[in-house]
Amino acid sequence: MKKLLFIINPKAGMKKNKDYIADAVEVFENAGYKVGIKYTRKRLDGTNIAREFGEKVDLIVCMGGDGTLNEVIQGMIEGQVTTPLGYIPAGSTNDFATSLGLKSNPKEEAEFIVSTKAKPLDLGRFNGRFFVYTASAGIFTKTSYTTPQKMKNKFGHFAYILHGFRELFHIRRLKLKIELENKIYEGKYIFAAINNATKVGGIMSLDKEPVQFNDGLFELMLIEFPKNFFEFMELIVKVLTQKFTGKITLEQITSARITDCTDIDWSLDGEKEPGRAIVDFQVVHDAINFIY
Repeated sequence: MKKLLFIINPKAGMKKNKDYIADAVEVFENAGYKVGIKYTRKRLDGTNIAREFGEKVDLIVCMGGDGTLNEVIQGMIEGQVTTPLGYIPAGSTNDFATSLGLKSNPKEEAEFIVSTKAKPLDLGRFNGRFFVYTASAGIFTKTSYTTPQKMKNKFGHFAYILHGFRELFHIRRLKLKIELENKIYEGKYIFAAINNATKVGGIMSLDKEPVQFNDGLFELMLIEFPKNFFEFMELIVKVLTQKFTGKITLEQITSARITDCTDIDWSLDGEKEPGRAIVDFQVVHDAINFIY
């Protein structure tokens, strides 16, 4: 009998995950898997579980939010685990799952996982730490890791919106130098992000056409600091309507070096990453086998 490692974050999202676990397990067992369940209880549990047990099974399935997925993938990379990975989104926003078009119903997604062949997935490397779909700094970035879990469980995505309004009154200048292979950006920004997703922060959307999940490219987005409130509102409207012109830069990259950012905290897949003097980013092409 094939073996399946089911890693579950019981605190993720608005759903009571226990009500859906039995349905997913039934799907896996009907597909011929012997299921072993591991719950995450604290930070980095997902990483440690995936690293220790990932190569001992035929399939890994992660159930939780984007942060849980990040931990599991980190463990797979550290343990050089080549086992295919499936993802049942159960977080409050699930930006990456939305980008991939994964199903929000756990039973339906479990059925998709057992009937779909894994494909290569690119990852990002941020000073040695891996991320799945976004590394961002600036406006609304802190919301992803400062919104209380109880608030997210109660209000879901709306909790991010409520919590994010506070950042409108504390907009700071990000003085950055971004060195790419063939050009340099240098200036003051309110937002900087390196993405491999069509949805970021539950608010910003990118067109699906340029975003390919295994093309060896991530998308760099930079939003310059506005001169006044009216210019700021114009930038917000442009972001929401996907009109990336003027003070908004959007281009595809394979690597970057970002400097002058010691006092700037980042968000990697919704988890805080402290600022550093130098940030080196690289795309890790076809890093893992992922079911999407």
